[in-house]
Amino acid sequence: MILTRALTSFSRTPRLRALAMFFSVAVLATGPAVHAATINYGDFAVPSTGVTFQQVTESSGTDPVPLYGPPTPFVTGLDFDPTSFVSTANGGAADITDGQMNFGVAGNVGPSGFVGISNLNLSEAGDYTLVGVGTPATAVFAGAIVQITVTQVNGLPVVPFNLPTSNASVAFNLVANPGVSQPWTLGASVNIAGLLPAGQVATAIKVAINNTLVSTSQPGTVAFIAKKDFRIVINPNTTIPEPGTLVLTALGSMIALVYRRARS
Repeated sequence: MILTRALTSFSRTPRLRALAMFFSVAVLATGPAVHAATINYGDFAVPSTGVTFQQVTESSGTDPVPLYGPPTPFVTGLDFDPTSFVSTANGGAADITDGQMNFGVAGNVGPSGFVGISNLNLSEAGDYTLVGVGTPATAVFAGAIVQITVTQVNGLPVVPFNLPTSNASVAFNLVANPGVSQPWTLGASVNIAGLLPAGQVATAIKVAINNTLVSTSQPGTVAFIAKKDFRIVINPNTTIPEPGTLVLTALGSMIALVYRRARS
């Protein structure tokens, strides 16, 4: 199901539709074993942004984990340095590596109130190799789907609701992009603040990121692609008052208005 959803989303652009269809047929033909495995890395505070990443968990339906490896907090988010997130094929075979990252992000509460979550940005990088004598059917592909669910607004729990998904992908083939250890990058961004009504600020979210690497080959060719850097960046909103403070502020404003009217 994860593979079908990923290939469907990545094939929305005409340039990739035919390639994605080929990948889906090739991967189904190879029939990879299913691995149901997860690793929970726990919580990570990023004081400079005012948020905490909660229950950072990776899983895979195709390969043993870890694929991403443990994260390292940095000034604006979390940094992963994968060492085994790869897909490789040769001699007519095909391979898919699918990994999923799940976590929550919560705005911390300080003296001035809650920290809101404005944007989430994802960036990935790695390298690929395409060598041999063949056609564009020898190829590599990388893609990401980001799904965000808002669980708290203005410091108060809400019925969880999903924001529109964001996705990004890159594809290379032996004819157009041959080479050894060639770099690739992709990025995806969700403007959380811009998707909420005026006056509403997300203060807690759940995030699911689905990553896929695919390689396809022909006799006499080799296709390889690796993910070597994976970063999640959070842009916080201006701190908003806690719900109780908001109520007191509104009450104070009403009292001041009544007082002014009484004097006039």
